[in-house]
Amino acid sequence: MRHPQYRRPQDGSFYILYIGLAAMLIVAWNIFADLGMTGIVSYRHRCALEAASLAAARDLSTIVIEDPRWGYVALTDHPPVGDETLAEDGYPLPVTGINTIMATVRLELIVAHAVGTNEALDCARSDLASARAAARRLNSALRGSLDSSGKNKIEARNIHGKKVQPLISARQVYRENARQMLDCLSWDLASLGGELGYIEDEGSTNTPVPQPANLASIERSMEDRKFYPAFTEVSAFDESFRFAGLGKQASLVETALFRPFDAAAGCSVVKLKGTIKKRDGKRNLAAAACAQPAYNEDRVPAGYMVVRFPDGVPATARTLRSLLSADQLRNKIALFSSQGGDYPVDPQARLVADPDLPEASVRQAFTRAFFDWLRTAHARPRLDSLYAALDYQFDGTGGSERSPSGAYLFTVDEHGAVRINTPQSYPFSTQTAYENQLYTVAFSALNSFDQNWTIRIRDQVHRLGRQEGGKHAGQPMPSLDPVDPYQDESKRLLAVAGDRYDRSRLALELEISNPTAFNQEGGM
Repeated sequence: MRHPQYRRPQDGSFYILYIGLAAMLIVAWNIFADLGMTGIVSYRHRCALEAASLAAARDLSTIVIEDPRWGYVALTDHPPVGDETLAEDGYPLPVTGINTIMATVRLELIVAHAVGTNEALDCARSDLASARAAARRLNSALRGSLDSSGKNKIEARNIHGKKVQPLISARQVYRENARQMLDCLSWDLASLGGELGYIEDEGSTNTPVPQPANLASIERSMEDRKFYPAFTEVSAFDESFRFAGLGKQASLVETALFRPFDAAAGCSVVKLKGTIKKRDGKRNLAAAACAQPAYNEDRVPAGYMVVRFPDGVPATARTLRSLLSADQLRNKIALFSSQGGDYPVDPQARLVADPDLPEASVRQAFTRAFFDWLRTAHARPRLDSLYAALDYQFDGTGGSERSPSGAYLFTVDEHGAVRINTPQSYPFSTQTAYENQLYTVAFSALNSFDQNWTIRIRDQVHRLGRQEGGKHAGQPMPSLDPVDPYQDESKRLLAVAGDRYDRSRLALELEISNPTAFNQEGGM
């Protein structure tokens, strides 16, 4: 008798298979979910780090240092409105951007070669050396503000005297942007560090290239540019110039293009590196972001250079160029500066030998004063307009206008044109030598048709800043009467920094007089 064959039910096998597949799906789901969550965390971490780098870049642009030669210096220009950037006279001082300084000395170098004298070249090279020293001091402050180790940390401040701490600002912004990720997903910010550098690409600036381009000593590829490129060498007469990258607003830059600090590169880009870790200690995520600071506009106007002939124009001094190159002006004279206040206004003020250059030739003294005046215009002057001003005929020939007061007032307008005013009366009547500025008198410095002429120089902008510039810190002071016909007289000095923006400020006075003519007119 055959027994019926027993068949094992197959439902159990399928159950086991289902369980195995379900387990595999759960594991795969967990893996992909974990990877997806990690991707989300990584993305949020990177976004928060980018926001933090922008905050750090904004902070960097507010850091101000006090340089002994250039006064207050920063990555970008700042208006004269700071609570802690006051001169001894009580008025706030402007802050000059390092790009503005480098463009100014590059312009000086070009003009010096156009003038063609050793004195002019010495002035330009001296300013270039001090500009590079200022750049090194600024770099040290910027890098110190990003030092998280504490070894080279510097207490950076802004124009109002408040501490600037880019890494603390970056950390706060990071936490604000990553709070949900940190709190809800059990991650912590393990480290956040920053470094200063540049990018291996042309960056942007708002620093103008001298115009016209054919006079600017630039390569043909740059002739159509309105502004200097950042991080790129722009040479002039065997001297290398590089400019820091600054944009209209703080902006992110490509991290892959970042390069570490190089003193010659014009560094302004901040790179933040941040690491977060899982609270269970099993995972770390690292990311980096780079940002470039923003610029401000340079709006402080140039001062006036006055060339004055109260007794007529000698034949040997018909143009600025002839004065800058006159062989007659090689005789040595004593140079002075006022100490203890403005001479002779302040009771304690007295004239003493200039501490840096107690003796020089008349030509050297005037050349130095001319470049000090040119420096007040920063990088704005058009070279063609400036060269035309060098050849302006004071005696009224060659189409030039003769001044009824014998005074010729040179300034640079906001478009870079050199304007020459010939006023009916002389607006700068107060003969004051500002504290720590340059003053000299050269008797019988020029001879023309057997007449001896005396030259007097008042350089009110020779030394800049609070450390060396005296009570006015090398700022030209406004005249009592308005000089610029394009300025609204009723609004000259209304703002806190009104006299810094006033267009009627005397930077340099050169007076060429004939005492013999004066004595004859006076019956002496």
